[in-house]
Amino acid sequence: MKNVVIALALALGLPFLGLLLTFVYVTSPRWAEADYDNLITYDTYPAGPANPETLTIVTYNLGYLSGLTNQQPVERDRQHLDTHLTTAIATLKSLQADILGLQEIDFDAYRTFNLNQQYAIASALETPYAAIAVNWDKRYVPFPYWPPQAHFRGVTSGQAVLSRYPIRRNDRLVLPRVPSHNPLYEAFYLDRVAQVTEIDVSGRPLLVINVHLEAFDQPTRRHQTELVRQLAEQYAQRWPVLLVGDFNSDSDRPEEADHPAIDTLLTSTVLASALAPQTLAQPQGATFPADQPQHTLDYIFYTPATLELLDAGVVTTAGQASDHLPVQAQVRFRSVSPP
Repeated sequence: MKNVVIALALALGLPFLGLLLTFVYVTSPRWAEADYDNLITYDTYPAGPANPETLTIVTYNLGYLSGLTNQQPVERDRQHLDTHLTTAIATLKSLQADILGLQEIDFDAYRTFNLNQQYAIASALETPYAAIAVNWDKRYVPFPYWPPQAHFRGVTSGQAVLSRYPIRRNDRLVLPRVPSHNPLYEAFYLDRVAQVTEIDVSGRPLLVINVHLEAFDQPTRRHQTELVRQLAEQYAQRWPVLLVGDFNSDSDRPEEADHPAIDTLLTSTVLASALAPQTLAQPQGATFPADQPQHTLDYIFYTPATLELLDAGVVTTAGQASDHLPVQAQVRFRSVSPP
């Protein structure tokens, strides 16, 4: 009888132990957490001109350059991704951005053939300074759920700021998660991050906050937006601030009809949208989806008290390199900054 009990325990326990060890392995990080907010300098590239009269700012959700197939259960070949990388680089070169905020960028991922997209873009643009903020670091992710061959194996990705001017500080602030008691959901949750960088523009500090907010849960997205607004307004008491990124919110989306999260920022008395408010519900202000833009999910906010807006718009020449379109703006420092 004792042998039967032992055999039964082994028969039931070993598979469970195997599943537990597999779960621990696939959800474990690939990078050391200390590398999640690295600052990088490429000494071979020249810095931007001293005392620039204007600064060109761009924000772009790359969707890891999967184009319109982002979040679709399909396998992508290398040519598919290389073509989109070429298109994205050509567009970004034409914009001659001084500061570039990127979201959904892969640093080392099976799905993008382990190409460091941050390095590929920085080297192509000859951008001397970079800062990263990792928000997803897993050995295996069962997404997009089915079929298994479309699952994401090792993925380390997140956000990045590229700059022609020195980045003095890079803080990675993890925003509140969607409330959940599901351990599977918690284990595979994509962290939402506010990346706070301090950039030295010829001796003048500029705070750039790069975000990618919650996409699916409206209360969490609203809460994250409120926190980001508080953060930006707090920094604005001392410095000029740019708040850029994918906010996953639009005033005219049906799922946000009761209280769009983005209104939290559009009603700020400290921050202003570079895209004119009257264009946000119009095709010329839409950034998603890239083939037939209907919604403005990507924004550049600035502090009018310390920065003057000269021009802004959605960049349609990026085509379908991503499922989002970039947004660009030209600003300049006002002559008097707050103490």
